[in-house]
Amino acid sequence: MVGASGVIARVRSARQLTMNALADASGVPVSTISRIESGKVEPTWAMMCRLVAAAGFSLEPTLTETTTDEPLAGVLRRLDDAGPGGRERIVRRFPAVARLAQVARRPGARRVGLRTPLGEAVTRLALQGQSPVVSSLEAFLRDASQTRSFTPVVYVNDPDTVEGFADATPMSPTIAFLLPTTDNVRFWFDDVDGVAMTSREWALLDSLASPGRQPDATMYLLDELTTEPV
Repeated sequence: MVGASGVIARVRSARQLTMNALADASGVPVSTISRIESGKVEPTWAMMCRLVAAAGFSLEPTLTETTTDEPLAGVLRRLDDAGPGGRERIVRRFPAVARLAQVARRPGARRVGLRTPLGEAVTRLALQGQSPVVSSLEAFLRDASQTRSFTPVVYVNDPDTVEGFADATPMSPTIAFLLPTTDNVRFWFDDVDGVAMTSREWALLDSLASPGRQPDATMYLLDELTTEPV
């Protein structure tokens, strides 16, 4: 039977995470993670769940991949607690954390073709009572009137019940992702000129977690978050 040390080593290996990266995502000190992996400390069940959840896994009933947005929430909680010199180090780990919660693999994700500017699509979603929350580059730039992402991300109440949006095909000019709104999204969003948007930090993580060319086009924006308060 694999012990706690083996489980943590396994999830880090599966996600190609350093101990520092897992510490930033989970909020557990790197010294504690090191002692767990070396067998010097036997963690509580709650701490084990916290560590594996930060890497996108679940322990119930066995170690299972979940691909939820918990890794994003974990690193943002860590960012909230960062001291004056810690913010830049954590932001630099955003690309590694984003890979733990890829947009296309999250539960309930739906790929739809986008045939209008994103602002018009968001208005249509609102009229359907879907309470849309804009993310990705549009939320990072605080402007949803134009489609700036290769693959925009919008959170809604229930992607499966959205009407008037055809599922994406290889011929779709622009593809958007509709994701179910989670408790984490509800925590990290605010109103921007009448449009619900995720925080800039969450939006950048979603952009880095998007498929295709989007992560590469997003990397240069990390600098803008290194000195700003959350």
